[in-house]
Amino acid sequence: MHPFWSAAMTALTAFGAILLAVAGVAHAARPREHRAVLRAHRLLPPFVAAPAAGAEVLVGTATLASLLTEPAAVVPPAVAQTALYCAFAGYAAVLRTRRAGVPCGCFGTAAVSWAVVARAVALAAGSAGCVVLGAPAAAPDRGACVAAGVVLAMANHLIPAWREAGGRKSGRAFR
Repeated sequence: MHPFWSAAMTALTAFGAILLAVAGVAHAARPREHRAVLRAHRLLPPFVAAPAAGAEVLVGTATLASLLTEPAAVVPPAVAQTALYCAFAGYAAVLRTRRAGVPCGCFGTAAVSWAVVARAVALAAGSAGCVVLGAPAAAPDRGACVAAGVVLAMANHLIPAWREAGGRKSGRAFR
């Protein structure tokens, strides 16, 4: 298999790991908000908020640490990450179908969308691909892949924030 695919899957896996860790920390830091989102979803009981946040942090940091230190050890956390993203994709698809308009709970208060489902599917596929193909063994290649994952994670947050900020500006600010 071409090395590009291994690198691409590693970048997607790093991206997914960063998102999991950041989301888990955000959920753990604001447990009331996280439970309120689960109540709005009406699919899971709110008491799963704390264990879910802990799983996100644990799986995300374990996967990222494995990618950075020992790529041969990435299989168990990447399998767990694949399972989490498959569960998130299914959960988001059910939410989008049954309760369109409820907040996603991922980052911010945006409503669940098919883009959220697609992102979870892509990250599950990337993590599964990393399990099958393995992470690049050479440290410089692996570092570049993780850096690409960081850039993707930043873009995931900055582009929507930039669009939202642009929508709030009034024409008077430029007069």
